[in-house]
Amino acid sequence: MATPNEAKRRLARQFPNLANEDYEIVAPETDQYNCIAYAAGDTSQSWSDDPQDYWPPEVPRDPTFNGLRKLFRWLGYKKCNSIKLERKYQKVALYARHNLWTHAALQMPNGRWRSKLGLGPLIEHLAPLSLEGNEYGRPYIYMRKPREN
Repeated sequence: MATPNEAKRRLARQFPNLANEDYEIVAPETDQYNCIAYAAGDTSQSWSDDPQDYWPPEVPRDPTFNGLRKLFRWLGYKKCNSIKLERKYQKVALYARHNLWTHAALQMPNGRWRSKLGLGPLIEHLAPLSLEGNEYGRPYIYMRKPREN
C-alpha cells in the first residue's frame, strides 16, 4: 500500500487537475468497492457490468453511458443542470469516455465531491472537473435526488 505522499504524487500524474487544488485522501486504497458502489451508497462490494461484480438485477448490465444513467435513475436520481450545492439534494456526476461509462462522483453536504479511484483511495476534491482527462473522460451528466434525513 502506498504512503499518502506517494499516493498523492501518483494521483497528480493520473489526474493533472488535482495537482492544482487542495484535495484530501479520506480513505485508503482498497479493492473492496469501487466508485459506482460508493456513489450508490455501498462500500461492501464493487458494482460494475462485469458478471463477477454486483449489479442490481432490476437494471440491465450495460457498459454504455446510458446503462449507468439507467442505474442511477433506478436509485432515484433525476437529471439536473448544476453542480452547485442544493442542501435538500444528493448529487452525482457520471463520467464517460467514448460513450462508455468510467466513473461516478458523489457530492458531499459541504459542496465538495468524493470519488473512489478504482483500486486506489477515496478522495474528496473540489469539483467533478477535477478528474476530467484521459483516465475518466469527462462528466457527461449531473443527477440529483432528495437527501434522506
